[in-house]
Amino acid sequence: MKFNKLLIPLVFSTTSYQLYAGQTIKLIEPIMVTIPAGGFEMGDIADKDSQPIHNVAIPEFSMGKYEVTVKEFRQFVEATGYEMPSQCIHQLNGWFDYGATDGSWQNNSLTHSDFQPVNCAGWNAANAYTQWLAKETGKPYRLPSESEWEYAAKAGTNTKFYFGEDVDQTLVCEYENTADLTGENILQRDTSTSYVNFFNGKSNCTDHSAYSSIVGMYKANPFGLHDVISNVVEFVADCYQDSYKNAPNNGEALIDEVCEFRVARGGSWHWNTFSTSQRGRLKADFVGGVEGFRIALDGETSETSETSETSETSEISNNTKQFSRDLKIAQNKEQLRRDAKLPYPEKVTNLMLKQENGLVTLTWNKSKQDGVDKYRIYRNAAIGSSFKLMAANVVETTFKDANVDGLKYEYTVVAVRQHQQSDYSNVVTTKAPWSKVPGRIEAEGTVEISGTSVTRTSDIEGKFNLTGGGGISDKAEMSYQLKVEKAGEYSISYRIATPRDTKGFKVLVNGQEVSVESIVKTGGYNEWQTQQGSTIELNKGKNTLTIKSLDNNWKLNWFELKQN
Repeated sequence: MKFNKLLIPLVFSTTSYQLYAGQTIKLIEPIMVTIPAGGFEMGDIADKDSQPIHNVAIPEFSMGKYEVTVKEFRQFVEATGYEMPSQCIHQLNGWFDYGATDGSWQNNSLTHSDFQPVNCAGWNAANAYTQWLAKETGKPYRLPSESEWEYAAKAGTNTKFYFGEDVDQTLVCEYENTADLTGENILQRDTSTSYVNFFNGKSNCTDHSAYSSIVGMYKANPFGLHDVISNVVEFVADCYQDSYKNAPNNGEALIDEVCEFRVARGGSWHWNTFSTSQRGRLKADFVGGVEGFRIALDGETSETSETSETSETSEISNNTKQFSRDLKIAQNKEQLRRDAKLPYPEKVTNLMLKQENGLVTLTWNKSKQDGVDKYRIYRNAAIGSSFKLMAANVVETTFKDANVDGLKYEYTVVAVRQHQQSDYSNVVTTKAPWSKVPGRIEAEGTVEISGTSVTRTSDIEGKFNLTGGGGISDKAEMSYQLKVEKAGEYSISYRIATPRDTKGFKVLVNGQEVSVESIVKTGGYNEWQTQQGSTIELNKGKNTLTIKSLDNNWKLNWFELKQN
């Protein structure tokens, strides 16, 4: 293992720079900010891979004021002929398609401006860009180390975010482009997708950007960096380790002999805001639509700052200044667009539910705001899943749903004005279902759920399955109400997908542990198998069955109880 932030650029320079020799390039150098030398405590007790907290001394260096844009990146590809990836995980279909689809850094479904951060490039191309820039300018440009990134992102602060703790998530939209009401509007419109019950939810404010934003549209952190913990995820130089046990304390990058995963820092428009200490990891060859980068430079910045007054004969400086002027024009145009938007409507209040004879009736208070003349009804067909649009253009304050088939449903209502919908109203829920035994119980038919989420299943049977980031978590609990026709012994089988053998889960009946079920690998998250479990005793009548997970990396579609 080596700790050297310049190792990769030096290796690259001996093999590839000769491809660029003799070319004359009107270069745009990234606008840089000098980051003063200092020390800080790196890490966080909130995440296992961010421990142990340790002191790091950072020499003076420079950091890109903005994430590298499409316009800046284009000069590298055109000058070098670098072979860019032609596929990228960027198509929104529910969320993102599970496999890469046709799309590139200059042709993908999420990029519409030269001044958005470049994506669909991957770590290798990001690193190659910095090396090319270093070669052409004679300056030691590179990707930042992970400790440099965290030091620059924190900018001398000790709170969760550089702008404070923001417990209620109301300040973040002034500083970052994150998961918010704007994104919820557009994602529901375009893809029937919601931030509710997805990863870490959404903020309680409006940032005016549904996808990645033109850089620099939000307030900077105390060091003058923009979009540092959101907009797009940022690649850094380090190889990923699952702790800071061997982390350097001098600002250098951690480089392994073999680097399967690279560190990624910060969140994106796709997720609610990441803290300045939160870490991510991505395969070295991963190419996605929410990942980009910003660059670092040894020492103090000079002629690439926006206010520099270098010689007019400097071709590099002039092109950088022109880029800065063009960026300001794009930012101003975007700000005018945002300013012209009406405020989002206020939430609908006092949503109530009445359920009888298979019919659900919703009622709510009429909006008193001018221009609000319609409502939309959203329903969550499984606790822990995403709200889906059920009815639009509703003009009354009453709605009836006869399409209820025995699951526990959630409903919410939004007010609509000029195609902009309010945040969700209070949520109302139908009565918990009783599942007949013997029979098959769908995994999403829970009455209580934690540590897992519901998504559309890839199995040949069923609508949904339980999963999560890394599958069902090792602390997940799911409870089911059973109505047993006859007392006796019942054998349990379950429909599983998992890439590895796991410790499985405990089964509790009426609060008492009755079995521990092991799970055998099926070959992957989309390879489903029915696995036989134990025999359990059930009383006649109403019973509660609870599944307590003992491990992660597994999915559950359904389980079945048959009387012996």
